[in-house]
Amino acid sequence: MKKAHLVLASLLILVVTIAPLASIVRAQSQPKTIVIGALLPLTGDLSDYGQRALATLQVGVSDVNAFLAQHHAWFRVKLLVQDTATNPDQAVARYNALVAAGVKFIIGPMTSASAKKVRTLATKQNVLLISPSSTAISLAIPGDNLFRFCPADNVQSAAVSTLVKYLHIKAAVLIIRADTWGIGLEKALEKDLSKMGVVYKPPIEYNPESPDFASIASQANTYVKELINKYGAQHVAVYLVSFKEATELFTVASSYSALKDVIWIGSDGTAKLTTISGNPIAAKFAAEVLFINPLYAPAATKNQQIIAQKVEQKIHQPPDAYSYAAYDALWAIALALYLKGNASMTPNQMVNLVKYELEHGLTESKIFAEHSATGAFPLNAAGDRATADYDFWIVYQLGGKYGWYKVGKYYGENQSIIWTKLPNGKTYPELVMEKYHITSTSTTSSPTATSSTSSTSSSTSTTTTSTQTKTTKSSSHGAIIAAVIIIIIVVVIAAWAVARRR
Repeated sequence: MKKAHLVLASLLILVVTIAPLASIVRAQSQPKTIVIGALLPLTGDLSDYGQRALATLQVGVSDVNAFLAQHHAWFRVKLLVQDTATNPDQAVARYNALVAAGVKFIIGPMTSASAKKVRTLATKQNVLLISPSSTAISLAIPGDNLFRFCPADNVQSAAVSTLVKYLHIKAAVLIIRADTWGIGLEKALEKDLSKMGVVYKPPIEYNPESPDFASIASQANTYVKELINKYGAQHVAVYLVSFKEATELFTVASSYSALKDVIWIGSDGTAKLTTISGNPIAAKFAAEVLFINPLYAPAATKNQQIIAQKVEQKIHQPPDAYSYAAYDALWAIALALYLKGNASMTPNQMVNLVKYELEHGLTESKIFAEHSATGAFPLNAAGDRATADYDFWIVYQLGGKYGWYKVGKYYGENQSIIWTKLPNGKTYPELVMEKYHITSTSTTSSPTATSSTSSTSSSTSTTTTSTQTKTTKSSSHGAIIAAVIIIIIVVVIAAWAVARRR
């Protein structure tokens, strides 16, 4: 009996000892949750972009957690989203809400005006921001806590300047959204236009909170008529830096014939906006003025098609370039913590780790390229994407319906444009020639192709000229050498003859 009691007591002691240990083991094996915030414009002027970014991030969370589970990582990620309503003050309020919830990593804000307001707070509070779409040049600041997985606007300005040069534009009217992003892009383009000798009128800047588009359209019309009289309609362009409010401007501008006579050039703020293509009056105006917009175009990867399919299943439209950048931002945070982090780190230590990894080539690594949507890419000293290409998009009517169509690609490496065909076989240069009734045999100056074909032709011409020059030089050298040899032979024979006589 005593033995039985002794055994029972031993078992109880064992249970009491093991139970807490088992709880500790379970606690240690249970992965931590890292909450990643997202400041997205789910409403307001950039709601199209915000909704696509949200759907793409939701796909990203699923993909990242599947990877972490497969590799028995010490953490999982959770997304906490706040709507900035495309408003800088709202962005600050939503940022404060995330920080109050203990969030230390935030993807966003998407606009430069919002990023500017949040950046100082984030740097002071050691919160890491990765914006997928803030492009203002003024925010390229080394050492702060704002990283940007998109190129700054000086890169976009180069794309627009190349387009202006291609179209033989001699004068421009600038209509600019007066915020951090708009003013920055305006200044970058003004600098480029001045270098090219393109004349531009004093920019028409408007307050995005209370734009007077009737006055803006009237002023633009006055400027355009003056420039047309001096340079001709085909050599004048309107450059618009705007968001969704461009739809309202177009409805007003459509009543001015001079504004419809010239080409309009937009930015990434209006590219592919369904508010424009879905509005009958705005869409018709955009198509008439061949409204062409650059949109950052990251290198295609095998992951993009898979991601796009998942996103389309959720919202019935594909991600855009900035949505892919948001997806990559999520992976960058997760990979930095997976590769170098551990469960014992404090939140501030985690932020410092991710920041260090971003500054020391994480986005150029093989593992990042394997999982990201846009492949490996370098960041510059300010923590921004260093290089970029752009696609050009226009609103065009096919089958009685207006939609956005890609018409070309700008390559930043050599600042060239290669045009692609619309579904009906036409190219953007052909649309320009149709607009101004230019024929291929016309003596009027027409756009000169900056494409792979023209480059090849130019290269072939240069090579041919070079070959002809080399051939001519070779022939001259050969004739000289032959003459020298003949002279030597004559001298030798003469000397032999003289010697023989002696």
